Amino acid sequence: MCPHQREIIVDAFRAAGMAIFGHTAAATNIESSKEFAKKLMVKYDIPTSCYQSFTDYKEALAFVSARPFPAVLKYDGLAAGKGVVIAADLAEADAALKDMLLDAHFGHGKVVVEDYLEGPEFSFMCFVNGSQVVPMPLSQDHKRAYDGDRGPNTGGMGAYTGLPFISEEDKAYAFQNILQKTADAMVSEGLPLSGVLYGGLMKTRDGIKVIEFNARFGDPETEVVLPLLESDIYEMFYAVATGAKLPTPVWSSERTLGIVLASKGYPGDYEKGFVIEGLDQVNCKVYHMGTKADEQGRILTAGGRVMIAVAKAPTLPEALEKANAEVDKIQCENLFHRRDIARKAFGARVIDGKVLSAEIKEDVRARVSEAAAQYGRVPCLAVILVGDNPASQSYVKGKIKACEVCGIESRLITLSAEVSREDLLAQIAALNADAAVDGILVQLPLPKHIDEDEVIDAIAIEKDVDGFHPLNVARLNLSRPCILPCTPKGIIRMLKSAGVKLSGAKAVVVGRSNIVGKPVAKLLLDENATVTIAHSRTRDLAAVTREADVLVAAVGRMGTITADMVKPGAVVIDVGVNRNPETGKLCGDVDYAGVSAVASAITPVPGGVGPMTIAMLMENTLECFINRNK
Repeated sequence: MCPHQREIIVDAFRAAGMAIFGHTAAATNIESSKEFAKKLMVKYDIPTSCYQSFTDYKEALAFVSARPFPAVLKYDGLAAGKGVVIAADLAEADAALKDMLLDAHFGHGKVVVEDYLEGPEFSFMCFVNGSQVVPMPLSQDHKRAYDGDRGPNTGGMGAYTGLPFISEEDKAYAFQNILQKTADAMVSEGLPLSGVLYGGLMKTRDGIKVIEFNARFGDPETEVVLPLLESDIYEMFYAVATGAKLPTPVWSSERTLGIVLASKGYPGDYEKGFVIEGLDQVNCKVYHMGTKADEQGRILTAGGRVMIAVAKAPTLPEALEKANAEVDKIQCENLFHRRDIARKAFGARVIDGKVLSAEIKEDVRARVSEAAAQYGRVPCLAVILVGDNPASQSYVKGKIKACEVCGIESRLITLSAEVSREDLLAQIAALNADAAVDGILVQLPLPKHIDEDEVIDAIAIEKDVDGFHPLNVARLNLSRPCILPCTPKGIIRMLKSAGVKLSGAKAVVVGRSNIVGKPVAKLLLDENATVTIAHSRTRDLAAVTREADVLVAAVGRMGTITADMVKPGAVVIDVGVNRNPETGKLCGDVDYAGVSAVASAITPVPGGVGPMTIAMLMENTLECFINRNK
């Protein structure tokens, strides 16, 4: 039913002395006229953005041209949710103004030009009867068609309740200073509301402000809000319709999350008449938006947004997991949906390598004490540092410190960058022959005149704490007992500690080095994961990485993995350690800010894999010591 039909029906009922839940035609101007709503908010000091209205195309274009972009352009009337344009530049603004004022795409009228506001948007619906206002739970809609908030704007691809970015103080402020004040303002104007007032709000750096008002329930917000109502909604409807005192509703403390299934091609052109199967298997509420039944009783697609599946759970992550699982039961070759509704709300869980590595080092310390009592001495790790590379010096310092924490003896051997190949190999040979040395580590990278492979090969296999020796690598590939390389070993330990299910998972490793990429792929295979190894130049790398439940980035190139390359809900392990040339700060191979909004769990840089590598080094040193003394 269109807004005008609602207005005619409400006014007709009221004229006949009959009770009805809904606003009068005049009161719905708060939605149908952007200019009316803006004037009301300015007059009654209701927080919103500054604006100016225009009916003349040239005047509007001149005003927009003199202001900073982006520019918010709103058609002053009803436009089926499509009358708002956020123009990034003058060309976009010009096209929108021509569409609204010259071509009369939505009908002849005005355009409201507003200041652009930034911040998360949310929906605040209330039952209203004059100055009586009763709030509903807050919700947030997702307008973009595809995961990661990509694609065209739609009528809504999903919504959820339980907004972690809105505090109780925020909600109280919005209720008193926006919803209640607006209801009082409408009474003062002689246009009392008597139904639902929908506030489309934004939490900006300057506080919560109004983006728009609707004089009705919002969609798809209503589908996730009303399932939380535990009291009888009829009592509320009847009280509003008859002008009685509004009751206090009872709301569940659980969270709801709804996923819209839409016809492929929506919000553009799409086909209808496709059979939908599996609905009888779904264990959550399913609201039909654009379906029909044929003569055989089959349910067919009959619209753009076809249905919404709404799951309820104690927490938001659980609601998302349940909703995705139930939607997967619905089968139709011409439907698509988002899988990341509310993902930004709770963000990616950080897999903290610092915390886990501290626990591992405490365990190693206890085991070192026991081994010392049994064998009469503590393990000894010899570390060779060649040259004065600042990064290498920092890494070595961390490893020596870890030895102190774990009760392991350390020997630091520093050599100049000009050391000859022969002298370095002789130093390694001496450590191989030293019975008091249990582990040998040569800090990489080495000066260009020294062959790193030759150095690694020179370390005795039983003292190869890094696990880089060819015989160790061969044993790893043959699934024989060996010293596991520290970083891959640490990655698997982190995944398991985070409760990530590896068996049956699809894993993608970006990076094919013998130190990280290939060994971690082998260890993932040993956990019964399906593994793909790629590199930064793999053709259509994004298509490969978007298939991953577990994504490991180990290429040593800043920003290799971006949000659009990550499957929503994936676990992302960032191995790369790079230095941002602009900020000088350490960063990984992954765009942390962007990917965190899509992934379910992620490792930070620094503080993720790095500390775990050192913890595994301590564990390997102890294991070398024990194996040599058995």
